[in-house]
Amino acid sequence: MQIQISLLLDRTRADTLTTQLVTQLRDAIRVGRIAPGIRLPSSRRLSEQLGIGRNTVVRAYETLELECYVESRPASGMFATVPPFDLRAPYRPTGPATPPKAHTQAAQAAPAAKTGRLSFDFAPGRPNAALFPLKTWRRLLQTCLSQGGALGLAQPGDLFGLASLRSAIANSLAASRGIVAEPGQIIIVSGAAEAIALAARLLLTPRSLVCVENPCYRPAAEAFQAAGAELHPVPVDDAGIVADDLPADPPALLYVTPSHQYPTGHTLSQARREQIAAWASRTGCTILEDDHGGDFRYEGGVPQAIAAYAPARTIHFGTFSQSLGAGLRLGYMVVPAALVGAMRTAKALLNGGCPWLEQAALAAMLSGGSYASHVMRMRTEYRERRDHLIEALRRNFGDVEISGEASGLHLFWQLPPGVPDAATVEALGRRARVGVYSLDSGTVHHTGPGALTRRGLMLGYAALSPKQIDQGIARLSDTVDDALDGHTIGPGDLLVHRSASSPSAAGLPRRKSAKPAPRIRQQPALSAPASHRAASGPTQQPGLGKPMTVVTGLFQYPIKGLSPQPVPAVHLQAGKPFPFDRVFALARPGVAVTPDDPKWAKKGLFVMLMLDEGLASVRTHLDPATLLLTVEDRDRLLLSANLRDEAARRDVEAFFHRLAPSLRAAPALVQARDGHFMDKPDNVISLINLATVRSLEQQWGYRIDPLRFRANIYIDGTPPWEEFNWIGSDIRLGQALFRVDRRNGRCGATNVDPATGRRDLDIPGSLRRAFGHKDLGIYLLARTDAPVAVGDAVQRPGSSGTHLPLGPATPSPPSRNAFICRGCYFVYDEAHGLPLAAIPPGTRFADLPRNWHCPDCGTDKTAFRPHLPIP
Repeated sequence: MQIQISLLLDRTRADTLTTQLVTQLRDAIRVGRIAPGIRLPSSRRLSEQLGIGRNTVVRAYETLELECYVESRPASGMFATVPPFDLRAPYRPTGPATPPKAHTQAAQAAPAAKTGRLSFDFAPGRPNAALFPLKTWRRLLQTCLSQGGALGLAQPGDLFGLASLRSAIANSLAASRGIVAEPGQIIIVSGAAEAIALAARLLLTPRSLVCVENPCYRPAAEAFQAAGAELHPVPVDDAGIVADDLPADPPALLYVTPSHQYPTGHTLSQARREQIAAWASRTGCTILEDDHGGDFRYEGGVPQAIAAYAPARTIHFGTFSQSLGAGLRLGYMVVPAALVGAMRTAKALLNGGCPWLEQAALAAMLSGGSYASHVMRMRTEYRERRDHLIEALRRNFGDVEISGEASGLHLFWQLPPGVPDAATVEALGRRARVGVYSLDSGTVHHTGPGALTRRGLMLGYAALSPKQIDQGIARLSDTVDDALDGHTIGPGDLLVHRSASSPSAAGLPRRKSAKPAPRIRQQPALSAPASHRAASGPTQQPGLGKPMTVVTGLFQYPIKGLSPQPVPAVHLQAGKPFPFDRVFALARPGVAVTPDDPKWAKKGLFVMLMLDEGLASVRTHLDPATLLLTVEDRDRLLLSANLRDEAARRDVEAFFHRLAPSLRAAPALVQARDGHFMDKPDNVISLINLATVRSLEQQWGYRIDPLRFRANIYIDGTPPWEEFNWIGSDIRLGQALFRVDRRNGRCGATNVDPATGRRDLDIPGSLRRAFGHKDLGIYLLARTDAPVAVGDAVQRPGSSGTHLPLGPATPSPPSRNAFICRGCYFVYDEAHGLPLAAIPPGTRFADLPRNWHCPDCGTDKTAFRPHLPIP
């Protein structure tokens, strides 16, 4: 591409025209005004432009070529380039020495945005780019260009937009929103920002009163304030904005988002729509109705817009940003007939209308029916992602309180007890490259602190795949647990109500633990040579290695955080947890766990080993039949209490308060009525492969008691780490059939030696340093009602003589030529390639394209690192 260069030659100056031309071209290239690779005008064209002799231009180009500022390409022309060095003084343009503050901040923000890229971004309102109908859009663009494209592009269009597009939108709104309007009442705008700006310019004057939802969309509130208006917040509830709280004195404007209230996601009820329409007709107020999220309704019918009830008092607007993409910059407004003339004047002051080509293509898409088909497909896809997000939240955080699931592209999540406030969770997620959004960072305007602002998070789901949703929420849950393990947050931060004197959540100050210091210094499990023979079994006899894969130990943990109880056999039920496992727990004082009907909550609400190592200094046993609890210290009986007796339960609570003096009061002994208090809310059963534990002992040079991992089932006789390859397949233990659900991420409880009660190792940290993750062991889901006993054989996927519904085939372990993604731990094995992505086996990682990304989380190729096989 040739460019026309801005040059000014002065014949009255002492230096020659050639020197002036060389100087100006050189400076333009050095400061970037002429970018490297740009084709310069030919000597003939430039001489004609400047009115000088062609030889003058030729001599200037030759000088610049000698200085390496331009290069000549045969049969192509002269191109700007970057010299390898510059012997002249650096160029300093005239002007202020210090750049403006805004420019400096923008320059500083650019690298930060690059380094802070998120692996899993739950940004609200963002559509999935992969679902854009690119082939359809390309075909429509080509059709529009071939049929009147030259005329449409060359001539100015209607200020209100293309007539065919406005007519198509009018027909669509009549059917889908109940709005009956002439095409002349419809204005094509570049997006929601322009629609709001037009309404503010037309209807507001300084000190006008504008009613807005509390909370509401921040850019809208800021646009009203920029026009000099005063905001009157009106609360919202489950049925949308509270119409009864609208002021009797008529404001100039009422701004509402009835389809999917931003940010809570509530849908304005039909009764309130009619009530607001009647109020506006009575008071003379104009309603600005934002149809945010209206295209994606997943449950129930689509209610009529407010504009259908009060067409003379309502400005209705929407965009195609969520259904197609924000890059199109296309939206629409439906204005009352009385405001059309004034709106045309206001529109003319802003711009001359939207681009013709995009309008023409969208009009064809709407009138031809392909837009409706596209939205229907997206609705199905997004409903699946929404369901996946809700399931992932429940699997990691228990019963979740959400809103906005009926429509839109994001959920609003009220954080449960056991999870820090929204600002803390957001900051923790950013550190783990998971983007979740509190109200302050999610473009939300609100009047002040409250339950929504402290505990509310916005989670968009449309732009993520189901697998990314699972990985992102699991990582967020693990990050909260990791912060608790490392005392970055304390139990006091996990309460629903937080005192005003609490430190800033976003800063995440390191908290001082109120408990006594560990008796020996915590240290990582270093990769030192083993000074002893690696142990072959746990201290309390889960069993020794066998020549075949067998069950070597079964354990119950009746009270969360207390001693394991070995059992010779159990009878499992399909879909149920391990029998009599974590059915009791000691809830911390003041937490939202009621003794009458306790619900599952994150582990920080309970007394536990990772914070209260004193629990490991005693041995407990609870009889399942009689509920008789005994507590011993070596061979001395310290307590005997029947948990059916209320007074005895108080004695138990007082005893453990003495054992954990950091608690400000006695904990409450709670019993799950029909569930458990495991670290995960779903009914999973944990399994540990003893061969994997032995391989860690050999690598780290430390004795590791397998009971640190507090698993229900221990097996032996299979190679180390093979259990990770069973994910998604079925295995059989004795007569019982299980589905291998997922890996088990280890927590800080593994740092406490169950024999001494001392916090002596950093197991999760050591796993991360060695393998890039903290997973050890797997979770199982029982699929049949059957018994399991110690000594039962294990039929694992791929073993000979196995006749199981094994599910999908499991990949073989990665070879030495494998590379792991730092974003999600996806492993690219050169031996296997990626056949689904047309990458054949044997393709070297170095031969993958430079712009190749992780197929799971989208991480750049440069973020991968070599993945060594596990010993």
